Formats: sequence, C-alpha cells, structure tokens
Amino acid sequence: MDRAEIAVRVAGEVEAARGSLVAAMNSIAGPYGAQYRSSVAQLYFACFHMASALLVEKGIRARSHEAVQELLALHFVKPAALPADTTRKLASLMDRRHTVDYRPFVPVGAVDLEEFRPWAIQFLSAALALIEKSAPDAAAGLRAAIAQFERLRLAPDGDRDDASA
Repeated sequence: MDRAEIAVRVAGEVEAARGSLVAAMNSIAGPYGAQYRSSVAQLYFACFHMASALLVEKGIRARSHEAVQELLALHFVKPAALPADTTRKLASLMDRRHTVDYRPFVPVGAVDLEEFRPWAIQFLSAALALIEKSAPDAAAGLRAAIAQFERLRLAPDGDRDDASA
C-alpha cells in the first residue's frame, strides 16, 4: 500500500469506528428503549475498527478478528504504545459480542456495557492519539463521539433487554 491508499484506509476505519460508536449510543438512548445487546456488539466493532486503523497506518493488513488482536499485540502492546491489557480486553469484548449475537437467551443489561465502557473510551482515545495526523477530519468526528459516549447515562442495572423482559 502506498501512503495515499493508507491514508484513505485509515480514514475509512476511523469513520467506521465512529459510526459503530454512534450506533452503540443510539442502541442505548434511541427511541425504542435501551438495546444493550446491540450496544455491546457495536462497541466491539468501534474498537475493532480502531485497532484495524492502527494496523493499516503501519501498512499491515489483518485477515481476521483474531489476527487483528495478534498484530495489535505485536506492533502496539509489546512496544508499549498501548497498555499491556489491551488485547486481553479486546478479546473479552469480542467474546461478549459473540454472546450477544449468538446466545439470545443470555440476559444483557447496562452492567454488561458498563464493564467495557471505561476501557473502550481509553482504548479509542489512545488509538486516536496515535493516528489522528493520518486522518484529522475523521479523528475530529470520532473524538466528539467518544466525548458524547463518555457522558451518556445508562439505565439502572435492573434494566435488561433479554427475552424474559
């Protein structure tokens, strides 16, 4: 990939992260009530796209979600550009995404989202700081979405969007 292609791809991944984060917020505060299952899944994709953006910025293409995690560990966690728990947390969020997507009988609520929200905010912000010069316009949009996500209030823990509700 040449620098121009990298810049376009990085901007696309950052914009995809913003879109997923906005979708996560809409699933929490949208007109149809809190849908925490969707919000957890979208939060994962916001983090996944930012991890992909970091890799693309270095000219690296990952072919799977697992490869993104492995390459992120190799190129950003091992050299200490990101915290040591980054890939463990991303893997845990991916596991939760699998649960909400493929196990509809497992109840999901605000507590499930709140478990990952502080880490996701930190990760998205740290990743953005590493690549914002590559995609300044997309970075501004994501930065605004992160700030809005941080301020978003969640319903009490008793509010779950499972089949028994």
